[in-house]
Amino acid sequence: MNSVEDAVAPARGVNRTLYGILLASIASVFWGAMGIAVQYLFENTAVEPLQLVGLRLLAAGLLLILLNFIVARKVLLAPFSSPKSLLGIGLSGIEVLCAHLTFFIALYYSNAGTAAIFLGLVPLLAGFYLMLTGRKKLTGKELFCCALAFIGVFLIVSKGDLSSFELNWNAVFWGLCSAVAAVIYSIQPKKLIDRWSVIPVVSWGILCGGIVGFILAQPWKILSTFTAADFLAFAFIVVFGTVAAFWLYLESLKYLSPVVAGLVVCLEPLSAFLFGVWFLGLRLGVLECLGIAMVLANVIILSLGNNRPRRVRAQN
Repeated sequence: MNSVEDAVAPARGVNRTLYGILLASIASVFWGAMGIAVQYLFENTAVEPLQLVGLRLLAAGLLLILLNFIVARKVLLAPFSSPKSLLGIGLSGIEVLCAHLTFFIALYYSNAGTAAIFLGLVPLLAGFYLMLTGRKKLTGKELFCCALAFIGVFLIVSKGDLSSFELNWNAVFWGLCSAVAAVIYSIQPKKLIDRWSVIPVVSWGILCGGIVGFILAQPWKILSTFTAADFLAFAFIVVFGTVAAFWLYLESLKYLSPVVAGLVVCLEPLSAFLFGVWFLGLRLGVLECLGIAMVLANVIILSLGNNRPRRVRAQN
């Protein structure tokens, strides 16, 4: 194999759309599991959202740079021949930082369930943007899946009870900002990925976002208070919830549109809820089961009718 990316490339004859859905699904599961680790740190340490976001992105960026410098040095350093590409990659890292920071702020002003609702807006916003810019029309299947995913996420996190939400204008504002930022980093780096591959875009982008977050948060003091269990939870957040998840998600964009990828990522609140059932003792009710079925049906519907292999063309 020439690089790490060869290890995640689909075998010849494998349906590329289904393969992209698989990659995005695994990323969603990692993000959902990460939520349990984040909740643990918020409940057992004094770490603040900006500190945690800055620390995780910086650690993940350094880890990616180190690993790829060893196994894929030429690919990693290739964008340095194009200052414009470097600027775009750095911008993608800032977008990741903004998306996660605004999501945590929305959570701070409401609760985890209310903040998760805004994840269901991502594929719809991405679809409307692509439609307005003339790059892609929303199909009937995608619109149906947008509605299905949003309602499913709502049922999972709310049990169908609007009174469980602590909505205020701060939560609405920051929640919408997090959805918009997630749409931007799903669309903006796509041309960069097509040109340079996932390795440099993820590695340098996350490192850039981490450096900015680290400077803003100055989180080095909080590390001295971490126990062994805290560091273990943080390591899971970095390795699986950041490095692996973002790599898999951005790799999936080579085979999926941002709309379809965003719909698949609606599995994130589903996986977070299921991990909560297994590890935190949450109870599974009828409406939650219905929401789970709707989110899973969304992914299954997206997978149907894609029996022919799809060619990936580089965007100029």
